[in-house]
Amino acid sequence: MSLESMLASLTPEEKLNAMDILWRDLSANPARLSSPDWHGDILAHRIANPSSVPRLPIDAAFDDVRERLNARRDQG
Repeated sequence: MSLESMLASLTPEEKLNAMDILWRDLSANPARLSSPDWHGDILAHRIANPSSVPRLPIDAAFDDVRERLNARRDQG
């Protein structure tokens, strides 16, 4: 049985649990992970071409994300 077919047989709750286990395992040794080349390219592009959209203070940004998530929950 392939990993994909095993994952397909899991419930959504089991899939979330598996993601949590994988994330804990991967994040335990971040030095072993390397970013793909395209990631560095995008960061360099964004540094060279900053957004014209004004930046939000961190608290306002978190509030904005919370509002968007709550709106999505209310729609579903």
